[in-house]
Amino acid sequence: MEKMYIKDISKELDIPEYILRFYDKKGLIPFMQRDDSNNYRYINREKIEWVRIVSCLKKSGMPLAQIKEYIDLAIQGKQTYPQRLEMMLEQERQVKKQINELKEQLKYIQYKKSLYSK
Repeated sequence: MEKMYIKDISKELDIPEYILRFYDKKGLIPFMQRDDSNNYRYINREKIEWVRIVSCLKKSGMPLAQIKEYIDLAIQGKQTYPQRLEMMLEQERQVKKQINELKEQLKYIQYKKSLYSK
């Protein structure tokens, strides 16, 4: 089992180390452990997807409390699929709304750009 320390995870997933430590303190990264020899945080490579989902949900705008709820549900197993599906559907709606808002903002910026370039 390959250990991935905070530094390794940070490089692989392009997440600052301090953010990973913060997520760990908030209980968002299950299976994070401490090395006996130096007390550094690590996760086994096969558990890296837990960090990916936390990062994805955060980047998509999900509040930390909801991410924690999602993680807690995921740890419980398959019987929580319906609740997790509902959470993903709601997050998808939120992301699509953000995309549409950004498209509108981009249109306006392009309009202003065209005015200034004349």
